[in-house]
Amino acid sequence: MKKIVFVLNPHSGKALIKNALLKIIQVFSEAGYDVTVYPTKAPLDGYEYLKKREGQYDVLVCSGGDGTLNEVVRAVLEYQGDKPPIGYIPSGSTNDFATSLNIPKDMVRAAQHIAAGEPVQCDIGRANGERSFNYVAAFGAFTEVSYATPQHLKNLLGHQAYVLEGVKSLAALKPYKVKVTSNELQVEDSFVYGMVSNTESVGGMRGLAGTGVDLQDGLFEVTLIKEIKNPMEVQQLVTAFLSKNFEKCDVLYSFKTSKITFESEEAIKWTLDGEYGGEWKEMRLEVEPRAIEFIIKKRKEKTKKLN
Repeated sequence: MKKIVFVLNPHSGKALIKNALLKIIQVFSEAGYDVTVYPTKAPLDGYEYLKKREGQYDVLVCSGGDGTLNEVVRAVLEYQGDKPPIGYIPSGSTNDFATSLNIPKDMVRAAQHIAAGEPVQCDIGRANGERSFNYVAAFGAFTEVSYATPQHLKNLLGHQAYVLEGVKSLAALKPYKVKVTSNELQVEDSFVYGMVSNTESVGGMRGLAGTGVDLQDGLFEVTLIKEIKNPMEVQQLVTAFLSKNFEKCDVLYSFKTSKITFESEEAIKWTLDGEYGGEWKEMRLEVEPRAIEFIIKKRKEKTKKLN
């Protein structure tokens, strides 16, 4: 009998996982799995649990926000042997990566997709050669929103919590003098926001990374917003995002790359998958192509490519 472990954050989102837990276990059991359930107790608990149990499970399933998923992916990337596929049952406030994988918000349906699904390979990002990220690394405006929002506020308001905190940060946009180096662009300028992503949704909003996002192409989508100096530039930026046409926006850089470096004189706070990623004067981001397998709903032969 194949073994599946279900790692869950019992406090994620509005703690709704407790209402679906028995049904989820039943779904996996009826699919022929020997099921182990592990509720996490603290940050990095899920990572530590899975690291110590390499080779014990055929499938790893996790439920929580994007931070919980990041812990599971991080553990699997450090496995020396076979890397088991990962199933994701989203229960956080935003769940951006789940949106890109077309995973349903209904937890039991998500479990059913895992039980009867298929693994697909996805790119993963690596920051400064060490920490991994599933879908976004960012600095500047809005990037403190996720980890600065109290858990009880996330639970109470859900996605509205991020919007509220984001609006507050508009009043104090701080530009950073940054040198950006990639094969596609070399520039030194003042930026209020920088995002390197592999996702269709950021902060619950689609289209911020542009169009043509492919989770398997070995490329990041890069979005850089220069210092905004007047209301006309604000309007130009809003229009660019609404129309998803970035070419005519003078305060925005948008391009794809597999490797990029950010250098600054002062240490800049970064977020990785919405979690605090440290303060760095130099940040090197690289794609690890098709490094992890995620289990998604079986697709028809004509739609085998993600996105």
